[in-house]
Amino acid sequence: MQATEKAPETKIQTDEELVGIVVGGDVDCFEELINRYQPRVFGMARKYFRNESDVEDVAQTIFTKTFQKLGSYKGTAPFEHWFMRLSINTCYDALRRKRNRPEHTISDTLFDDESWQDRLGKIPEASDREEQEQARELVHTVLDQVSDRARIVLTLQELEGRTIKEIAEITGWSESLVKVQAFRARKEM
Repeated sequence: MQATEKAPETKIQTDEELVGIVVGGDVDCFEELINRYQPRVFGMARKYFRNESDVEDVAQTIFTKTFQKLGSYKGTAPFEHWFMRLSINTCYDALRRKRNRPEHTISDTLFDDESWQDRLGKIPEASDREEQEQARELVHTVLDQVSDRARIVLTLQELEGRTIKEIAEITGWSESLVKVQAFRARKEM
């Protein structure tokens, strides 16, 4: 009889288990958390910032803060909620810093004479890549013109399709505050 060797089992660990391992001293396991959340972090950051270097900077800041604050994760809620809240707050802080040092783009000067509502009416249904890019630029232009809280609520609700309850969990705000912020955000537009 020939003995067959079993390949070592690789157990996929939960986020919470990985956090425990990293906090316990095996910092190499943090790379697995980065690999799991990197696409979401970059996708989310791209909804807040249009400049790719800003996206990369805020993503790096998010992962650095996560590593530094991992010990404060209590495990009372899913790690994903804790992490996304930290990520949203980091984007919010970066937006505030960016507002204090505004940058002007060529597209800002091209559209000075018309409002974003007028420009929205001029963009046909986005059927090709160029039109989709124009629509994306318009969305960013609109989001650049609203307050940081409004931008967060609009991004989470309209672009990511999150519910009021999910937004409240992510931001740490009450559901009624999220509803008020959503109303004010639409009013700002």
